[in-house]
Amino acid sequence: MATFLTSTFGTHGDVLPFIRIGQALRARGHEVVLHTHEYYGSTVRAAGLEFVPVDTESGYARTLLEARRLLLNVLADVDHLADYYRRNGLWEQVRREYESMAAVVRERDPAQVVTVSRHTSGLSVLMLREAYGVPAAWVALAPTQLMAMPLTERLFPRTLAASANQVRAAVGMPPVEDWAPWLSSADLELGLWPDWFDGAGDRAPARTALPGFVLHDDAETGELPAEVAELVADDVPPARRPVLLTGGSGQLLHHEWYRLAAEACARAGRPGILVCRHRDLVPDVLPEGVQWQPSLPFRTLIPKVAAVVHHGGVLTSARAIASGVPQVVLAHGVDRPDNAVRLRRLGLGEWLPAARWTTETIAALLRRVLDDPGYAARNRARSPLVDSGAAVEAACDRLEGLLGTTPQPVAGTRTREYTVRDRIAQLSPEQRALLVKRLRPVPRPPRSAGEEVYDCSYHQRRSWLTAQVDTDGASAHVATVIRLRGPLDTEALAAAVAEVVARHDGLRTVPVTGGEEPRQRVVGGLSAPLRVETSVGFESSAVGGSRTSGPDSDGPARWVERLRAEPFDLVRGPLVRAALLRVGPDEHLFLLAGHHFVLDAASLGIVSAEVAAAYGTRVGATGPALEAHPVQYPDVATYQRRRLAGGGLERTLAYWRSALDGVGPPVALPLPAPVAHAQGVAEAVRMLSPEFVDRLTASAGVSGRLTLAPVLLTSYQLLLGRYTGRTDVPVGVFVGGRTEPGTERVVGDFTNIVVVRADLAGEPPFPAAVRRVTDAFAGALTHQDAPFEAVVAALAPPRVAGGPPLVRFGFNMQDYRLHEIAWAGLSATVLPVPAGHSYLDLTLIVLPTDTGQIKVVFEYPADRFAADAVDALATAFHELLRLLAAEPDRPVTEAVRAGVPEPVRPPASTAPLPVEYVPPRTEGEELVAGVVGDVLGLDKVGVHHDFFALGGHSLHAMRVVGRINAATGLDVPVRVVFAHPTVAGLTEALEELAR
Repeated sequence: MATFLTSTFGTHGDVLPFIRIGQALRARGHEVVLHTHEYYGSTVRAAGLEFVPVDTESGYARTLLEARRLLLNVLADVDHLADYYRRNGLWEQVRREYESMAAVVRERDPAQVVTVSRHTSGLSVLMLREAYGVPAAWVALAPTQLMAMPLTERLFPRTLAASANQVRAAVGMPPVEDWAPWLSSADLELGLWPDWFDGAGDRAPARTALPGFVLHDDAETGELPAEVAELVADDVPPARRPVLLTGGSGQLLHHEWYRLAAEACARAGRPGILVCRHRDLVPDVLPEGVQWQPSLPFRTLIPKVAAVVHHGGVLTSARAIASGVPQVVLAHGVDRPDNAVRLRRLGLGEWLPAARWTTETIAALLRRVLDDPGYAARNRARSPLVDSGAAVEAACDRLEGLLGTTPQPVAGTRTREYTVRDRIAQLSPEQRALLVKRLRPVPRPPRSAGEEVYDCSYHQRRSWLTAQVDTDGASAHVATVIRLRGPLDTEALAAAVAEVVARHDGLRTVPVTGGEEPRQRVVGGLSAPLRVETSVGFESSAVGGSRTSGPDSDGPARWVERLRAEPFDLVRGPLVRAALLRVGPDEHLFLLAGHHFVLDAASLGIVSAEVAAAYGTRVGATGPALEAHPVQYPDVATYQRRRLAGGGLERTLAYWRSALDGVGPPVALPLPAPVAHAQGVAEAVRMLSPEFVDRLTASAGVSGRLTLAPVLLTSYQLLLGRYTGRTDVPVGVFVGGRTEPGTERVVGDFTNIVVVRADLAGEPPFPAAVRRVTDAFAGALTHQDAPFEAVVAALAPPRVAGGPPLVRFGFNMQDYRLHEIAWAGLSATVLPVPAGHSYLDLTLIVLPTDTGQIKVVFEYPADRFAADAVDALATAFHELLRLLAAEPDRPVTEAVRAGVPEPVRPPASTAPLPVEYVPPRTEGEELVAGVVGDVLGLDKVGVHHDFFALGGHSLHAMRVVGRINAATGLDVPVRVVFAHPTVAGLTEALEELAR
């Protein structure tokens, strides 16, 4: 007889499979000890297993309640996870569990002991593996537990490693230095789902065994209450059979899940059975025909219902398939959307993300699966494949296969037992420096002296492409201006600029072309000398303040615009410039400008602060010296490309395919064009007082300035919905992109765009609408590692000629005050710099000010819309905010209709006629058609087919140009593809270039 020490935490879907497998192992003659929540004690004992509680029932209830709040907080700041562990005593729980298991191991033959735990939460079994040499198995209950391992390995050192090492020290174990291999050291990985379910989404790693779904029939069988049995009696006709509504046994659900599910069931004309053991989640008043039950035996019930509306848990999904019953999944949480997507791809049900939940949309989806017999038929066809008994036996076979095996040691752990403090104290300064390098989150590859060439980041590739298309403009430029008052040492400033440029590889980088996409070269001796100009009669208030009258009153503003827009030499560099304008004896404007290829807005703040510090050192001010940067931007770019190429990108893209499923072509604003020709960027500005902002956030059910972003984003989407006639307008939110620890002070371009798509249909009050947008916003932020261009490439969305893909509207919450730092002997004020280009039709920019007011800016291309029309839109937005703050409980549609005038929309355009296929007529057209077809994966391309209409995008355009240049010896710029997107037009342009 062997001993299996098992542990698991969570709810039914996490615990019941362990009980079922333990039951089968015991039937084979083994001893099974299960460590889990006190709540499941009676079920564990009834299965004949030894039970060790890890908590109390009240403690378990508290952690479930806090876990519901944790889910959203941890998406915004992963440090909340560490607080959650500490606050609920979970590290002490890990220690107790380890010591309990270790006591058993010491009394047994280690060769006859196997430890088994829930995937990623089983730290104690990995510690036992290390300390006693007993093999360990990790069991994944859902595919995303395996998909999330790369993210876990990245975040664990930042959030939980210190506490985990404290637990190890408490039991006499040395610290772990490299967590990634340690967290992946289990000798066996089991995924409790079948291969056909695995194939409907991201595949599990090859090392993972997939025995199948494991259902605990004993725990889900029993008699139905009389009121339920009556609804599902055999004589009830199919059209009157009820729908089961279940959100699982946990408390991680969206606030409105049960209300919306119940209302949708009633709207669909079906009786409903709502099962939830947490009474506080159930609405006080349920629709007629919907009854509540705290618990029911699902194995008995589900075969008798017409459909199941559920949260997306694997056990519920599997039970519905085994019963041949169609499903509607209202997925909310971490793993549930992935499960839902797999079910939909298999044709077993439909699903909705939380951002699109409304009574109407859920009811429509429920009617679809009820009215279409194909859903039930496909579930019945799969039902024989859900062989839980065979899956349990297969899992037991794999676990028994570990008996007698000897685990291999893991790199990164040490056998000598010192505390972290003791070990660091014994290191020499050189060893400490080496330790810092080894702990650096972003690795730096070996470098050679001189000029170095590296892959570009996705962000650099975007800015390079922008420069190729917009050769005369400054659309890829970014700048900041600082007003310096007081005696300025110009030579010290010039030396400080030179020092900072020399410190950052990113500032000495230029693009290198020649293949299908650009690379970056770090030029060792490249510098950016300070340009000093003197002007007489300039009024400095013209920049960042009110303009005074007089012939030279706009002088500083014109100086700033001239230097911001001045082209950069992308071939030789530098791609950053520093300039100083002497306005008066003791007043100067210091400008830093750069190309997005080498820096973003946050980088301007970093550079500004370092220039100020270096300047202070040179003029005799006291302060710490600038420390060397262990990581440079080329290292980040290389790390990003390798990590995303290693499967990380595809895992993230799976979310975006789900979140943006069915998104149509971007809808334009129905605003008139300007009468007179205009260029550049225009703005419409409104100011929000601090008192009003507090009322607005409070009316949305939130508080604090950090919550202002989703509140204003919700209001913005309501405004756009009124103008476009859509309830789920996608908005591109600009994010900083510095998600990797250690990149906070790296100079380079990290800016990304994430698409937030929330369905605001129905009649939600303002707080409910904000929650929908917050959910969509949180999901987008969690998956922001996918570059916007990669999302576009993966989705290949419908495009509108002359417009950007996926989104036409942007949202950007900025704070240029972050650039405000102390300058030795000077008074410094950062001044806002107007943008020179607007990529989107309309961008809402939110700017906090020194007075506490919030500046709301609607930015748009001046040649796109008439100024008075956008000004009216800004006024309507301000009125909408006032109405939402005044009456938050009324449906948002009423506030929208009252505050935003009905726009005059153009008639819907008819679909374009298909382009007739015309084969290539010349050798040039054959070459171009062949290249385009090869890049896009098409068998044939006609001479009049539009490259972008065929699914091409900017990354494809770079590959097309690279291959054409390689075949012809020409130097064709990428912009030619955008200007001539057909085979015929592109061929003609090539022939013109060749002349």
